[in-house]
Amino acid sequence: MNERKSRSVLGGSDASNVVHARVGAENSGVLEELARRQGVSRTQALKNLLGDARERMAEEAFGPRLDALARTLTGVIEQQARHATRIEALVAIIRKVEEGQAEREAQILQTLAVTVSLCQHTYAYLMGVVESSPRAGDITASGKAKLQTLRGEG
Repeated sequence: MNERKSRSVLGGSDASNVVHARVGAENSGVLEELARRQGVSRTQALKNLLGDARERMAEEAFGPRLDALARTLTGVIEQQARHATRIEALVAIIRKVEEGQAEREAQILQTLAVTVSLCQHTYAYLMGVVESSPRAGDITASGKAKLQTLRGEG
């Protein structure tokens, strides 16, 4: 134990001597200064350096892959946005077509109503003409015969 005390008194501990011998005087001084700035032991400063180095190595190894993945994901998101825009445009077109179709159907129904009304008025007028005609019996008999023929009853 006296040897350890004498070494410590002479300029450092065993750990200091081992670090100094392993990394050299210049690097040992840098490690000592780093430990002092961080307020930690030299061992902790060395662990911090190794952790930082491990992170940098991981970034170097996986950085390009992560960048490529990020670009791919960005491309997919942009493509989905383009698809969403196209779908919205198609929905708008379909709605306009449906509105136009509803308007056309309303016009057709209105035209049919006018046509039916015109036919009813024409029929009523013709019935009035036929009933007042001296040939009303002949016209009625001819109409009945034609209806029977059309129905296949005759």
